[in-house]
Amino acid sequence: MNRNLIVILIFVILGGGIFAFYLYIKQFTPKYNWVENYKNESDQPYGLKVFYELLESNKKEIHSIKNKFHENLDTTVSHTNYIVVGDYLYIDSLRANHILSFAEKGNTVLIATNFAPLEITRMLLPVSDTIYNYGSYADSIVSVAFDVPNKENYSFHYQYLKDTTTYGWSAYVTTYFNDTLVNYGFKPISWLNNRINCYYFEYGKGKVILHANPILFTNYNLLQKNGFDHINKILSNLNNGAIYWDELSHKPINTFNENGMSTENPMQFLFSHYTLRWGWYLFLFTVFIYLLFRSKREQRIIPLLPKNINSSIEYTKAIGVLYFQKGKHQLIANEMYLLLLASFRNKYHILTTLAETELITQVAAKSGIEKEKIELIFKHFRTVRYSPIANSKDLINLHNAVAFYYKNCN
Repeated sequence: MNRNLIVILIFVILGGGIFAFYLYIKQFTPKYNWVENYKNESDQPYGLKVFYELLESNKKEIHSIKNKFHENLDTTVSHTNYIVVGDYLYIDSLRANHILSFAEKGNTVLIATNFAPLEITRMLLPVSDTIYNYGSYADSIVSVAFDVPNKENYSFHYQYLKDTTTYGWSAYVTTYFNDTLVNYGFKPISWLNNRINCYYFEYGKGKVILHANPILFTNYNLLQKNGFDHINKILSNLNNGAIYWDELSHKPINTFNENGMSTENPMQFLFSHYTLRWGWYLFLFTVFIYLLFRSKREQRIIPLLPKNINSSIEYTKAIGVLYFQKGKHQLIANEMYLLLLASFRNKYHILTTLAETELITQVAAKSGIEKEKIELIFKHFRTVRYSPIANSKDLINLHNAVAFYYKNCN
């Protein structure tokens, strides 16, 4: 069979297998992603598409802030609104000052985040009071209440897939709010299970509204009657003018460059979607198979290289054995003596031209070996190097003494 035809046939089979695997994976991929994303174009349960369309339906002009925050949020206008909804308000002190300057001109700021917007509140409160008694309240079902115009309660629950599960609702402790934050001009708007859920403070000619549970602004809750009524209560606090919709500040600042443009890697988007992620894995697997077969067919055989052997060590061992077998103990002892003196010089910086007694004293002091042990080494050296009757046993005793020194010296 023609080689090109075989290659085409292999690719057709692989392509069909990949497509079949994709269809198999897709049937297990859930239709909805029950993770909070707070994106105004998302129709997932915890996206903001319904809320954004509700703002558009009020026929208010909407300016989306996607980059260049300080240029796009106009602080010279009045009777307009600034809205940001997300998990956390990622702003620095410069951006916080810009938002407060916007409110000061007679505009309304609505910030709905799970965490207290510290860069805003710490400009009005002592640092300790910005986060004290603000935290998470775990429950599956909660009740949100308004006082004005009359006492109304709205029940909410946290849904994940088919289950109602526990969720960390954010709020201020009421007693702390009333005893401390009220003194700084904070006023409550709504309560969540008797904790402060939404509150505001006046700033210049405008005001800043802080909402502790952005999940109440999402599609799933706004499609419920309670959620729709609740959001209308919140929106009744806004001005009638245009809306500045902030898509920039609910993402970490370090994901944008100096122009406010996103620096997120395209791979992050790919891996955030289940089917795209598996498609990428299949692509890599296909490339691997292709390279495997192509390299097997076309790459020449790589010859095995001989194992590297340290011939110097082998040579030294051979010479040592040769000297030992021929009874040339003096030669071996002389080499050992020279190496030992070299170690004294290199390791302890001792002059080896000193008298033997002085040399032994300095080596014992610096090596931590008992002086008697050092004297014994030199005694063995004298026996083997200078005695005409030195034998193998004497050389072994010398070796053991020197080995003890090397093993135990500092």
